[in-house]
Amino acid sequence: MITCQRTLEILRNFDAGPLACTADEIEELLAAGLVIEADPDDAATLQWLGPAVYQSIGMDIDNPLAASALQQKLDDATTELKSGWYRFKKSKEVLAAREQDRILLRRVLAVLHDKVAYPRLAAQLQNNRKLPPNSTYRAAPELGDELYAVTKLGLRVRAALEPRVERYADVPLSKFLQTMAKTEAKMQAFAQDVATLDANIGYVKKNRHQVVIGLVKSGAGVQGALDTYRSAFQTTGAPDVAVTLTRNAATFGGPQHAAQRLRAAQQALKKAGFQLTDVVQGAAKTLLAFEPLDAGAYRFTEIHNLLARNRLAQGDLLVKLTARLMPAHGAPDEVVNRALQANQLLGQTQRARTMRDEQVAAAVALASMVREDAALPGLVQRFREIEAALVQSGVSPYPHADNDALECVGCPGTPSEVVDTVRNLTYQVARGREPTRADIAVAVSFAKRFAY
Repeated sequence: MITCQRTLEILRNFDAGPLACTADEIEELLAAGLVIEADPDDAATLQWLGPAVYQSIGMDIDNPLAASALQQKLDDATTELKSGWYRFKKSKEVLAAREQDRILLRRVLAVLHDKVAYPRLAAQLQNNRKLPPNSTYRAAPELGDELYAVTKLGLRVRAALEPRVERYADVPLSKFLQTMAKTEAKMQAFAQDVATLDANIGYVKKNRHQVVIGLVKSGAGVQGALDTYRSAFQTTGAPDVAVTLTRNAATFGGPQHAAQRLRAAQQALKKAGFQLTDVVQGAAKTLLAFEPLDAGAYRFTEIHNLLARNRLAQGDLLVKLTARLMPAHGAPDEVVNRALQANQLLGQTQRARTMRDEQVAAAVALASMVREDAALPGLVQRFREIEAALVQSGVSPYPHADNDALECVGCPGTPSEVVDTVRNLTYQVARGREPTRADIAVAVSFAKRFAY
C-alpha cells in the first residue's frame, strides 16, 4: 500500500524526466484518479486529431454529431474542387490549401469510422479531460510503453500533501484521500451556507461579508440565523446591530430581549462616563456577558483608562482595543500589561510597512488570546510566521495580512498548512469565480474548522 511520502515523491517526479516507480505504485495512483495513462500511439493521434476536428467543426471527436458534420464539410470541399468555376476564381495557393483540407477531412473521418480505434480514442479523450491545461505525459521506461500524466485531482492532492507530508509521511494514501475528501465536502457545504446567507440578507452598505461571518458564528443554522437577523433588522435598521442581536438571541430569549439587554449595556457605559458615539455603542456588546452590567462597565472603564495611561491608543481606536480586551483572561491590569508585552514582542519582530496603530491592534488581539504571559512569545512568533506565509503565498496582500493572520493564528498546523487550508476554503467560498477580498475574509475567519 503506497504511503503519502511515496505518493508525493512520484507526483513531484512528473515535473521533469522519466518516471521511476513500480507497477503496483502506478496502479494505486491510477485507481485513485491521481494519474491517467495513455497508449503512445493514441496520445500521438489525439494530438493532431482533436485540434483538426475542433478547428473544422467546433466539436470534440466524441460528439455524436461530429462524423456527420465532418462528412458535410468533406462533401462541400469535394463539390468546390470539382467545380470549374470555383477553380477558375481561386488561386493555385487557395486550391492547394483546399485540397489539403479535403485530405485531412478524409483522414479524420477514417479514424472516426474505425470501429477499433475510435472507441479507444474517445475513451482517452474522456480521460484527458481530467487533466489540467498544458499537461505533459511522461514515460516510465521500467513499466513499458505507456505514458502517464497527473490529473487535476492529482495536483490537488500534491498541493495538500506538500505542507502536511511530515505528519502524513507513513500514512497510507487511501486514508489521506478519505480525510481530504471529507474535508472538501465540509468546505463545500460551508460554502453553500455562506452563499445562501449572502443571497438573503438584503442590502448592506458596507462590509457585507462581516454580516455573513457574524451570522455563521451565531450557530443558529442558515434558516434560523436568517429569521432572527430579519426580525432584528426590522427593529434596528442596522445590519451590524442586527448581527449582534442574532448572535445573542439564544442567550437572552430572542432578539427583542437581546436588544433590551444591549440598550441597557449602552446606558451602563454612558453612566460610567462614556459618550454614546457609534463606536461606544458598538463596543457595548462586550458587556452582555457580565452580570450585573455595571460590573462589565467597571471592567471596561478600567481597561480603557489603563490603555490610555500607557498611551497605546486614543479616540475610537482606544475604545475598540478596550472592547477587544474585555473577554481576555485576568484582571484589567493583567490584560493591559499582557498587551504591553505583546506590543514589545511585535516591535522586536517588526515587519515592513507596519504602522504603529496596526501593531498595537495586533498586540491587543494577541494578548486577548492567551491566559498567561508565558504563552505570548510563542504566539507572537506564530503570528508573524503565518503573516509572512500569507503574503509570500499571495493569499493576503500586505494591507490585510496582519488582520488575516490574527483571524487564523488559532488554526492548527504549520503556517504552510494554514495557508493551504485558507487558500482551499477561499476557492470553495468563491464557488468557481475569481476570489474576492470578502472571500478571503470569510476563509480566514473559519479556517480552523477545516484543518486536517
